[in-house]
Amino acid sequence: MKNIVKLTMICISMMIALIGCSKKEELIDKEVAKVSSYYPNSGKAGTLVTIEGQGFGSSITEFTATVAGNPAEVISATSTSVVLRVPKGDKSGTVVLKYGSNSFDVGTYTYQDLSVAKVFPTNGTSGTQLRIDGEGFGSTDTPAEVYVNSKKALVVSVTDKVIIAEVPEDAGYGAVEVRVDGKKSQGQNFTYQVIRSIKPTTGGAGTKVTLTGEGFEKLNSGNVVDFNGKIAVVLESSPEKIVVVAPAGVGTGLLSVNMNEQKISGPTFTVVGKPIIDAVSPLSGPKGAEMTISGLLFSKILDENQVFINGKQVAISSSSEKQIKLTIPGGTGSGKVKVVVNDQSIEGPQFKDQTLGIRSMSPDNGLAGTSVTIMGTGFSTNLAENLVYFNGVLTPVSSASENKLVLEAPQGVTTGQVKVVVGSQDALAPQAFRRAGVMTLAGGPGMTTFGSNMAGMAIDQQGNIYVTDTENKQVKKVSPTGNVSVLQVDGANAVFDYPSGIAIDQQNNVYVSDQRANQILKITPAGKRTVHASGFSPTSMCIDLSGNLYVSLAGFAQGVNKVNITGNYTKVTGPSWVMAKPFVDSQGYLYYSDQNTSSNNGIELVKPGDTRGGMFVGSSDAGYGDGIGTYASFSGIGGITPGLNNRLIVADNNNYAIREVNMSTREVTTLIKSSYGYVDGNLATAKFTLVKDVVVDKEGNIYLMDVANKAIRKLFLK
Repeated sequence: MKNIVKLTMICISMMIALIGCSKKEELIDKEVAKVSSYYPNSGKAGTLVTIEGQGFGSSITEFTATVAGNPAEVISATSTSVVLRVPKGDKSGTVVLKYGSNSFDVGTYTYQDLSVAKVFPTNGTSGTQLRIDGEGFGSTDTPAEVYVNSKKALVVSVTDKVIIAEVPEDAGYGAVEVRVDGKKSQGQNFTYQVIRSIKPTTGGAGTKVTLTGEGFEKLNSGNVVDFNGKIAVVLESSPEKIVVVAPAGVGTGLLSVNMNEQKISGPTFTVVGKPIIDAVSPLSGPKGAEMTISGLLFSKILDENQVFINGKQVAISSSSEKQIKLTIPGGTGSGKVKVVVNDQSIEGPQFKDQTLGIRSMSPDNGLAGTSVTIMGTGFSTNLAENLVYFNGVLTPVSSASENKLVLEAPQGVTTGQVKVVVGSQDALAPQAFRRAGVMTLAGGPGMTTFGSNMAGMAIDQQGNIYVTDTENKQVKKVSPTGNVSVLQVDGANAVFDYPSGIAIDQQNNVYVSDQRANQILKITPAGKRTVHASGFSPTSMCIDLSGNLYVSLAGFAQGVNKVNITGNYTKVTGPSWVMAKPFVDSQGYLYYSDQNTSSNNGIELVKPGDTRGGMFVGSSDAGYGDGIGTYASFSGIGGITPGLNNRLIVADNNNYAIREVNMSTREVTTLIKSSYGYVDGNLATAKFTLVKDVVVDKEGNIYLMDVANKAIRKLFLK
């Protein structure tokens, strides 16, 4: 009994499968047969004419055809094309194709010598060279002409059976036609293909890119999209649009599409890194408050940026490459701020959906006692109810309103976050407060600590600053706490004729160039003095890691001498009239500013073995501007010295600025730009005069020799 049931079930399954197959066949049979094109439309008897379309069968017995009423032989058939042989005749007429119950008036066939048999390729962009095979192309009256979709093409060459022609601009879709001596013959249809634009034009691996144009293949598999040698995954295709995902390992370069073995190129896709969030302001706040997201690699095209708060997308009001603005919608809840630019995302800080928020803090740097204004929402008008912390240090508020707090940076302020607490809510400032600014370490206007013509400065291993005080014929030693003493020799104040440059080696030996005495003196840590070198007039100088001195010489175009550890010297090839203290790196590369070649407005570089120096940053033209290499500008360089992290610190005198050079990338940035005067304060308010020399301690603090103010100033950056 069980076997009978099983057999019955198998029979039923087979019947269902047969019915299913029958249904499928019916569906196939019911596909509408249609003719789309045919070629050639002229020729002699025996010419093979291809009729293209869809919904045909593959059995030639299902087809009959006539040309001008005469039966034509059908020699092959597929679901998309039928090929017939033109019968004998001399009278042009209609090609009629019959398939089952369907009858199609395909088009006119003309009996003549002119015939287009084949066109290759049948797709491409402007300038594509077409090879047209056929007969009767040689002319006796006018040269053969070629048209693509009725647009005239440039004929490159013609024989009786072959024409080479270039596809015209914006040819569109249509037949390729040859015209000779008043006769016309059409071949296959040509598909004009072009990439008109891509969006976005920047991004990275995983970025979705939309190509717009014409002539693309409808099927995804028909379009092979290439990003500078890397094949992308096609998500969507139509004749006017392709959507792809930029592949892994994508690099900057031309984007192209390969269709039917024809490659067409589009615009350049530029690879950029993920966006960078530097600051979000405010990090908390109520509905309606404006949020500003500052950073890098955002898009200036609004719809190429997306912002999410706690996973909820928020509308953006404006965007640039460095800033995005939006209005906080409220109701997002507290969570991370995320920015997505062309499918590349970065998570930023936490945002709190609450009434208390800090929009800005000004200034965001300074020293103890700096007046700081905090703007935001949800503050209390009761001073005591606003608790403000500078890197954990509670700081009293001097005035308060719902949107504004004013207070002073506390004593001992250090770099760190600023937090406001009101009741049960707390809010962070969008950026940390930096202990930064300029303060006087020693001397000052009206004081006699230093004379009015300080010339050079150096720093020892313990952080003591040594200053050549030319007017007083001494070298002054300034401790890290600002105590000033005179350099000693044999227990007494050392006296020089005209102390100018100064350098200190790793053993804390001090070298002083006594310009008018034409010698360099060496003073040991024990206070013993010897003549290290003589025979020339030395001015500013520096020392390399091996103890060699590089000394600028007084006088027009006297150049630089290299003095070895025994006191012997040779001329350094390259420098001419070096006005400020030079610098030598660990590779023996000499960096200097030359009055003759760079007008003291640029830094030149000469390597060991070079016959002349080359411009490293800046140029001979005075100016002010950050940038890379010679695109940056200075005005009157007053000394250079090594900083931390492979940086070069430059005193830019006439701009009253301290500049930093990344020695790897040659990028110049401004650390502080001031104006003439004497003010201790933050980076925005501090003032100084001409800075003739600079040195840097182990913590990265920069010391400025402020000549007119007769002071040594200390620039804090952290």
